[in-house]
Amino acid sequence: MVIIIEDDHSVLRALSRLLRAEGYSVRAFERPDTVLAAELPKSRAVLLVDVHLPEMNGVKLCEALAASGCSLPVVLMSGHLDARTREMMRNADAVATLTKPFSRDTLLSAIRKALPNYPAA
Repeated sequence: MVIIIEDDHSVLRALSRLLRAEGYSVRAFERPDTVLAAELPKSRAVLLVDVHLPEMNGVKLCEALAASGCSLPVVLMSGHLDARTREMMRNADAVATLTKPFSRDTLLSAIRKALPNYPAA
């Protein structure tokens, strides 16, 4: 399963369609508060998180999820690579970081890296 947290609805929709077409189940969220309130799987899933989200940035969201016991691997993505964002992404405990726009192959490679023992269905 890929859990996508992305506040741009068109990007969220495109990522969801692409990953479903590749055989992954997908849960999609536009806001950090809905992710924090959701029951997430304990394993066999990866978080695909935009760094720039409303309410809190994606790195802080991942930290909050980890503090609540979520140990899913994380792939961070951002289209705004200023010095502050680069630093946040570098210091985050992410399996991979992606710069938007990224290719289908780059995305799938990051997902496979995060879930090496669980290929798409």
